[in-house]
Amino acid sequence: MSKSSKSPLSRAEVWKQLKSHHEQVKNLHMRDLFAADSERADKYCIRLDQLLVDFSKHRITEDTVALLLDLAESCSLNSAIASLFAGDKINLSEDRAALHTCLRAPAKDSLLHDSENLITQVHEQLQNMEQFAGDLRAGKIRGAGGEKFNKVVNIGIGGSDLGPRLAIEALQAKADNDIDIEFISNLDPKELDSVLSACDPNRTLIIVVSKTFTTLETRTNADAAKQWLVDNGCTHLDKHMVAVTTNQSAAKEFGMTDEHIFYFWDWVGGRYSLWSTVGLSIAIAFGMESFRDLLAGAREVDEHFQTESAEKNIPVILALLSVWYNNFFEAESHAVIPYDQSLRLFPEYLSQLVMESNGKSVTLDGESVEHQTSPVIWGTIGTNAQHAFFQMLHQGTHLIPVDFIVAVKNPERQQQQLMQVSNCLAQSEALMLGQQHSSNLNQKFAGNTPSTTILYDELSPKVLGMLLAIYEHKTFVEATIWNINPFDQWGVELGKKLAIQIIQELSAAEPDEEKHDASTQLLMQEYLRRN
Repeated sequence: MSKSSKSPLSRAEVWKQLKSHHEQVKNLHMRDLFAADSERADKYCIRLDQLLVDFSKHRITEDTVALLLDLAESCSLNSAIASLFAGDKINLSEDRAALHTCLRAPAKDSLLHDSENLITQVHEQLQNMEQFAGDLRAGKIRGAGGEKFNKVVNIGIGGSDLGPRLAIEALQAKADNDIDIEFISNLDPKELDSVLSACDPNRTLIIVVSKTFTTLETRTNADAAKQWLVDNGCTHLDKHMVAVTTNQSAAKEFGMTDEHIFYFWDWVGGRYSLWSTVGLSIAIAFGMESFRDLLAGAREVDEHFQTESAEKNIPVILALLSVWYNNFFEAESHAVIPYDQSLRLFPEYLSQLVMESNGKSVTLDGESVEHQTSPVIWGTIGTNAQHAFFQMLHQGTHLIPVDFIVAVKNPERQQQQLMQVSNCLAQSEALMLGQQHSSNLNQKFAGNTPSTTILYDELSPKVLGMLLAIYEHKTFVEATIWNINPFDQWGVELGKKLAIQIIQELSAAEPDEEKHDASTQLLMQEYLRRN
């Protein structure tokens, strides 16, 4: 993904061929594609460990797949993948590498960065995390009054919250201790008050997770939690607060001790950080063995992504399908529907991963893009969604590709699981087939809505790791095709800067009219009038 003088995608020969091909096939119906090829399902299906990825319900032919693979090759995808894993500085706007994949590399591996073996450093931090989490779970680490901890409160935002929060909820059935994990991310004090009101300060450990230790929302909530401890008579804050950060000096100034500061690195992007010590709360909840299983699942996908041919490479295929609909069918959104209550937060997690990564309008060459980039990612739990927005998926005017994600086993409630799976399969089938034979237009369904189904046995730490890594690499492939940088997020900075300015002016009750538009001035004055 190095900077180069690339011509716009729209001028590339394979792009033109895809445009022409789209005109030829855009009205083909998947019913006919299945009828014409009895081996279609097997042909467009990839297995990896216990995962099965079925992408046969897509508006593609063999020619489509061939052209999309040509597109990937023309964008030097193999070279980009090699650069990612080699630790090259592919985050061009910030002049650094994106090395989250080495967070799940085995200890025997080596990756030199500034003459230091990063894998060794990673495993040193994992060992520190394992020791701390194990001692906490065993009751060896206690509060200032000598009581065992029964609550851990993770304070962070963005990647410092969404990843661990998703994992904790997804794997909750596997929790094997009496420590509850809670999360605070929202600047709205209602969340903080709700969480802390249910905590005993003598038995509560606060984890402050912030890459820079300067993030406004996290520092505000951390300050409030710190004051809560003081107000409740906690005289040894260092026994009740730990930090996960790249800024050790700021954590020390806040009051953390060296043994309570867990380090990660500036080459770990927030939305890729749960694999690092940011996942401390996961290790506390489930034990380090489960955390290592999470890493192992991601590592298996890393190896698949690096070594598998493009036509059988899950992240590559999913990304190329995304490009196909986004750029040629002009589908502007993509629904993710887990038929697994454990993955309730998965669509929210993916919305950050994908849209913060690929919501870009500037190429790696510093030029404005001439094509759509990230689609809007949205969705919720399956059977709930059927009774809500699936009406639009079936009969609306928007083409919205869907990812179905479903577990097939639940030994304790197998009959209910059978119904859950049946609903998932029925929806994907209905979206594809439609319903034509009705004299009532209200009861006609066009069908031909594309979907991918990802199926597995039961959600485990390893399966969760695999799913997360698949979507990470899918996002990277999309960025490679679009020639954009998926590892920066400059778009969030302007709002942060303006917020700090407005906070200062409202605190002083002195809005600066020269710095704000008329609407913002009116709203600031209204705030002051009401307060």
